[in-house]
Amino acid sequence: MVDSSSPEPTAGPGAPLPAAGGGAPTRARRPPSGPTGAAGGPGNPDRLLLRTGTASQLALGALLALAPLIHAGQLGRSSALLIAGLLLGLPHGAVDHLVPAWLSTAARPWSARVALLVVYAAVAGAGLAAFRAAPDWALVGFLVVSVVHFGTADVAFHAERDRRPIRPGVPVVLAYGGPPVVVPLALWRDQVDPLLAAVAPGAPALLTVEVRTLALTAVLCAVAVTAIRDIRAGRARDAGQPVLLVGLFSAVPPPVAIGAYFAAWHSCRHVARLLRHDPQNTLDLASGRLGPPLRRFARQAAAPTVVAVAALTALVTWSGHRTDPLPATVAVLAALTLPHAVLVAWTDRREPGPPRPPL
Repeated sequence: MVDSSSPEPTAGPGAPLPAAGGGAPTRARRPPSGPTGAAGGPGNPDRLLLRTGTASQLALGALLALAPLIHAGQLGRSSALLIAGLLLGLPHGAVDHLVPAWLSTAARPWSARVALLVVYAAVAGAGLAAFRAAPDWALVGFLVVSVVHFGTADVAFHAERDRRPIRPGVPVVLAYGGPPVVVPLALWRDQVDPLLAAVAPGAPALLTVEVRTLALTAVLCAVAVTAIRDIRAGRARDAGQPVLLVGLFSAVPPPVAIGAYFAAWHSCRHVARLLRHDPQNTLDLASGRLGPPLRRFARQAAAPTVVAVAALTALVTWSGHRTDPLPATVAVLAALTLPHAVLVAWTDRREPGPPRPPL
């Protein structure tokens, strides 16, 4: 997303303007706002994204403050909280099939939408097949894709919030995408390796101590570089975000930290962006109404989420997975992540245009 145009001066929202030559007054044109349709311009952060970012920081900050109680209650020993967080965050990718039509008229015909669903399902199926054929390397690949996806998602979120171009450099992507993946792998081996082994028995051996140490060093250097750049750019508040993520994944057991991050940080931020991308939400968000867009999103995401959960349930209840649902859960989420990450990357590269009318 790139910077939005500055609002045009009017006597009020939709106020009539005198026509040239003394003719009948004309209706004020709604100010252009870039691809999401929310009013504002450079230097005027989007309110929805600003509040969502603050809420996600407060949620994870509170969890970090509760780390001693989490350890005392031994809440990190069960994968139940991890699975719960992953399932709560599942709807954030449930409207992927609608996003291209929101951003491009070429994707609005039914034939284009059906083709998208077919390709999406095929890529997800290929990912699931990879987990069946070579689970060890598939899991390692999934971890790498997760780092890139998480990192670029936060870069795009901040750029769209501030109405500036999306420029995902390696340090900032690693600073935001590295902590949720690399820090648990490096600092919580006793807890993480059994989870990895449950999904892919040979994966822990592929991630040697040297690989994990090198990856952690790269992440910490990227966090330092990103924080310094944010402070120099006048974004001191953002500078603390990757530091918060490192602290969270260092102090809170991985099942709790990863589940909370996925649900309260990554998914919530993505849903906030989706609300702004949907042209039907333009007027509601411009008027400060969040209820109708949320209800609209819930309706749009309901059926795909039910299908995904049904597929997951079928895998879990299959005789080979009855004892531990984690392998099937991770395999399904990894398979869905592949086309989702590609679609989000395409979304972030879209050039803005004039405000789009409702579909």
